[in-house]
Amino acid sequence: MVSFIWGNIIFKEPAKSQVMAYLAVWLIMGGLYGMSYYSTSDWVDNTDHDHDHEATSSDYDFEEDEQDAFLNDGSTSSASYENEPSPSNPLANSLEISPASPGREKQATPGSGAIVVCGKTFQRRNLGLISALLCGTWGGSCLVPMHYSKGDTGGLGYVISFGTGALLVTIWMWIFRFLYMIAKLKSIREGYAVLPPFHFKVMWLPGATAGTLWSLGNVGSIVAVQQLGQGVGYPASQAALLVAGLWGIFYYREVTRPTTIFKWFMSAFVTIFGILLLGYESSSTGGPGR
Repeated sequence: MVSFIWGNIIFKEPAKSQVMAYLAVWLIMGGLYGMSYYSTSDWVDNTDHDHDHEATSSDYDFEEDEQDAFLNDGSTSSASYENEPSPSNPLANSLEISPASPGREKQATPGSGAIVVCGKTFQRRNLGLISALLCGTWGGSCLVPMHYSKGDTGGLGYVISFGTGALLVTIWMWIFRFLYMIAKLKSIREGYAVLPPFHFKVMWLPGATAGTLWSLGNVGSIVAVQQLGQGVGYPASQAALLVAGLWGIFYYREVTRPTTIFKWFMSAFVTIFGILLLGYESSSTGGPGR
């Protein structure tokens, strides 16, 4: 919806029928919501049931002991944590410092339902909804600057600039978190130690593969916006959720109930129909760089 508003209202990309174009976008949004919901419902039901019965005080005791051993042992280096799996390293997944325990990381257990971020407590569901809203707002606007690029810097010429910006933002966000931890812990060593480990030996291949696939898909979305316009090209690229859902259903077996799978495919059909309708209703002659 954000991308379509940019294209239809801000950039004045024409459509055969405004009513049908907006209907197509609502169909896409409804279909995407249905696919998201029905591709995770089995997992949510199972985890919620497990968390209600398995959360005990021993989880907190283990976390306290592990953090004490780490923060009080001067001979322990952050490198030793890099090769440990994250479940045994509570500091690797923590999000915040506990105000009641200076120098300690606070990490909500899976059953607690709450996460502390920058001193604010959020329910997991609310935090997820806020993150999804931010993702939709910024994600739907990420290719808008391409409309203001000059000469032949649109389309494929925009890829390098986009990648450079993504790299710089990632680095600065990491630096910001490092400085935040230093300020909270009053120690450079401890601030560095509580940063999530990189796990280079484990993650170099899957991480590099995921990054490559994402980059190739992003190039496709840039070209789609160039050829079809902001209002059509980027919403159509959200069909990526179709592929992700098929992986979850047939390969990872995240959804096993036949009725849920049927509802997912009905939602996918609505999404595809919306994309085709949006493409039909669009009479745009192209986006930036055309």
